Amino acid sequence: MPIGFLTAADRTRLNGFPEQIPHEDLSAFFLLSDADHEVINQHREAHTRLGFALQLCALRYLGFAPDELQTAPSVAVEYVAQQLGVVPQALAAYGARRPTRTTDFQQVQIYLHFRLATPLDFYALQTWLSERALEHDKPTLLLQLACDKLRREHIVRPGLTRLERLIATARQQGHDETWRRLTPLVTADQHPWLDSLLQPEAQTGRTPLNWLRREATAHTATQIVETLQKVAFLLEAQVDTWDLAGLNPNRVKWLAQLGWKAPTPQLQRMDPQRRYPILVAFLQQALLHHTDVAVELYDQCLWEYHSAAQKELKELRQTLARSTNEKLRLFRELGQVLLDTAIDDAAVRAVSFARVPEAVLRTAIEETAGVIRPRQDDAIDFFGTRYSTIRQFAPAFLQTLTLHAHGPDNPVLPAVEVLRALDRAPTRRPVPTEAPMALVTDAWRPYIREQDGTISRRY
Repeated sequence: MPIGFLTAADRTRLNGFPEQIPHEDLSAFFLLSDADHEVINQHREAHTRLGFALQLCALRYLGFAPDELQTAPSVAVEYVAQQLGVVPQALAAYGARRPTRTTDFQQVQIYLHFRLATPLDFYALQTWLSERALEHDKPTLLLQLACDKLRREHIVRPGLTRLERLIATARQQGHDETWRRLTPLVTADQHPWLDSLLQPEAQTGRTPLNWLRREATAHTATQIVETLQKVAFLLEAQVDTWDLAGLNPNRVKWLAQLGWKAPTPQLQRMDPQRRYPILVAFLQQALLHHTDVAVELYDQCLWEYHSAAQKELKELRQTLARSTNEKLRLFRELGQVLLDTAIDDAAVRAVSFARVPEAVLRTAIEETAGVIRPRQDDAIDFFGTRYSTIRQFAPAFLQTLTLHAHGPDNPVLPAVEVLRALDRAPTRRPVPTEAPMALVTDAWRPYIREQDGTISRRY
């Protein structure tokens, strides 16, 4: 693993002041207290007091004092100079003699209770970084965390090269510890299967890894089936039984991200102790991800089909509006005959046909049979026309995923088991009469029960 991860530009930036210092940081770290003024005023020359004060503020702010104080942002120099009653240009004369600057910095350390790192401090920092490396592998982040820790403990930040070595060691220890914790899980018997994920298949020329990486592009039956195939593939490998609780969740997430993004040739070239943890974390996250995707696609498909059914019902009602109006007119004519007490009961039939010819009435009754809708009309029959499409993915959905309920009396799971049993049967069987019906709503009941009392398999 490379030790030096900082570029020359990074070193220059990290060894000096930041280009801009926020106003709130100026107020917090560059505002001089009465005690600060007392120790600063022990120096007589204006440039010495300004340089001493900037080293004091820099150590408090950065955890070290840059060698080139003249690189401090002008806003910081002016802020400190104003408090001391000196001109900012006086800083140019400070530090001409390096021993003076070193002696001043030693006094600043004593005043702020900072100290140089000891071998024991470096050992403790190395141990701490190794733990952090199990959470975050990014070297620049580990460097920032290390600098923050040293400043909190009032230890002067050592040189960047020394910190780079500590971080490189911590990262390697993080990889070694990750492998040690996963060794019971990634047995030698699993190595060939994990390696096979990186090998192209003869028929498609595509690796299983890239197949698992491929996202669904639309909420269609084909995409749901393919997503469920990925879930079934991972469940068959018992990925759901892998316990990664021994690793920090951030570490697992980072390893999985490498599995999603790293080129296959790069993974093939990796040392097995790095490759296998990446694949294991990726596979577990892929199982969770594709399961979520399958549920979302399933929900989107059914909602789209239901919305389309509602639209078709609306269009039907608009089409039948004129026909319905005509039948209401006939109903009014017949109703007036029936309610007219002046018409003798024996003459009702003759008067009715006189007003509404028998042929017209018969035609109207036949048409009405196709117009009558259930009392609680929810376009379920239009939804039912999508049965063959839903059958393309619904059985696989129910067979692949394990469903759970909040309580033992939930009526959904028993119904799901009936559907699973029907789908597993080698031949088409009727729905058993004892099938649970508690979840069926009033709107669905007219469709669930056939005229002969049997349960409709379609609905």
